[in-house]
Amino acid sequence: MELDKLDKVALLARSRENEAANALQRNKQALVDSSQRLEQLKGFKQEYEHRLQAMAGSGMDARQLADYRRFLASLNDAIDVQGQEVGRGQERVQASHEEFVDKSLRRGNVDELIGRSRAAQAVEEARREQKATDEGTLARFRHD
Repeated sequence: MELDKLDKVALLARSRENEAANALQRNKQALVDSSQRLEQLKGFKQEYEHRLQAMAGSGMDARQLADYRRFLASLNDAIDVQGQEVGRGQERVQASHEEFVDKSLRRGNVDELIGRSRAAQAVEEARREQKATDEGTLARFRHD
């Protein structure tokens, strides 16, 4: 393959590697955000459980107790949903990490191929120059 074509392949490989790196970074940030929301929900739940215990100890009517319990049940549901989202986020990070590694390896292979091609081209060019030098020297000796 010509070096110009290989350079185009290398450019494409670098572009795909960069896209994969960006996707990985986005997925990592989404996981961090999702995990923070989960921790926030858990904090709210803990806070409301403490309030419920404090209010129940000082006496509260049945309606208010039922409202707190419904709210805590809703918080538990939200925590479950957010926990599932964190799990999916972890899967996305893992998949995008694998994709990034794959693209990096491909880019590295293309760069290695280009390096070998350039080295082979340099060797061939050196051989041609040496041949031309040898032919020139031989021609001078024939004329002498």
